[in-house]
Amino acid sequence: MKKQMGLALALFLAVGTQMLPSAAFPVMAETTEAAASVTSVEYDNLEQLVQNNRNLKNALDNYTSNKETYENMLKTLEDERDYMKLMQEKYDDDAEAKATYKMNASMLNMSISQITKQLEAQESKTQTTSRQKTIDGYVLTAQSLMRTYDQMTTKAQAEEKNYQAAQSSYQATLKKQSAGMATAADVMAAADTMNSAKNRYESYRQQASNARFNLLSALGLDTSADISIGSVPLPDLAAIDAVDFNADVEQAVGNSASVQNARHQSAGTATEISVKSDQETQAEGNVRSQMQSLYEQLKATKLQYEGAEDAYQSAAITYSSLQKKQQAGMLSQSDYLQGVADYYSALEARETAVVNLNQAWETYNWTVKGVS
Repeated sequence: MKKQMGLALALFLAVGTQMLPSAAFPVMAETTEAAASVTSVEYDNLEQLVQNNRNLKNALDNYTSNKETYENMLKTLEDERDYMKLMQEKYDDDAEAKATYKMNASMLNMSISQITKQLEAQESKTQTTSRQKTIDGYVLTAQSLMRTYDQMTTKAQAEEKNYQAAQSSYQATLKKQSAGMATAADVMAAADTMNSAKNRYESYRQQASNARFNLLSALGLDTSADISIGSVPLPDLAAIDAVDFNADVEQAVGNSASVQNARHQSAGTATEISVKSDQETQAEGNVRSQMQSLYEQLKATKLQYEGAEDAYQSAAITYSSLQKKQQAGMLSQSDYLQGVADYYSALEARETAVVNLNQAWETYNWTVKGVS
C-alpha cells in the first residue's frame, strides 16, 4: 500500500513496489526564488542550503518552541534506520549487503542519539533556543542524509560493475555448455550469481534515487530539478591528528544542554543542593564518557580509512595494468569485466571509509559544540 513519503527512505521489499510512510519534511508546494536557482549541492554548503527548508524558515521566524521540529527530524532518521534494518533482514543470505545495511543503521543510530538529546534538551528548556542551535539540528540531519546518498550511489556503481561481470560470466558459461565444457548446474549457478548481482544493483540504485529525493526535500529544493550532488569530503586528517582532546572535553561539558540544565536548577535546601550537585556530576560524567567513546571511534575509523586507501591505491595499479592488457587483447571479456568490478569494489570500500570517517569527525565536533 502506497503511503505519503516524506524524508524517510522508501522501503522496496521487491524493488520499487512498497514505500514506508513519513511526513517529517513534506515536499514544498512552491519553490522560493533562491531555492530555484540552486544547481548543485555540496557538503560544505549544507548550512546555507538547508535554510531553504520551509520548516526551518518557520522555526527561525518563531523559534520559541521547536519540539515538533526535532520530533520531525527524529522520525526521519528513525524511519531510515528501521528501513536499513529491514533491508538487512532481507539480505540475510548476502553477507556483504547485510554488513552495509547494518553499518548504515549504526551510523543513523548515532544521528538519532544526537537528535534525541536535542529534543530532550528542548523539552527541558523554559526559554527560547538559539537560532544557531536550531540551524545546527537541520544541518546535522542533512549531513546524515547526504552521507546515505553518497554511500548508496557508490554501492550502486560498484554493484553495476559486478552485475556486468556476472552477465559476461553467465554468457561464457552458456557457450561452454554448448561446447560440452560446462554442465546445466554450472549454468544455473552462473544464472543465480547474475540474478543476485542484478537484484543488489537495482536495490542500491533505487535507494540512491530515494536518498536523493530525501536530501533535496530536506534542503527545500525541487526534487525534480536537475541538481548535481557532490561527494562527502574526506575530513582534514591533519586536523584530526591535531585534536586537543582534553580541551575539547571541557568545551563539550560547557556546551552540553544537559550539564547547563543541571547547573541552572534552583536549589535552596541542603538536600536540594546535594541532589543538584549529584545531577551536575552525573551530567558531566556522561559527557566525558561520550567524548572518550567518540574519540576512540574517531581514531579507529581513521585507521580503517588508511587501510582502505592503501587497498584502493593497490587496486588502481592493478586496474591500470588491466587496461593495458585489455588493449593488447590479452584478456577475455569476462576476465576484464571481473577486473573492473574488483577495482570498483575497492573504490566503493574507500568511499565507505571516507563516509565513516566523516561521520565520526562530524559527530565528535557536533558534540564539542553541544549539538548532541
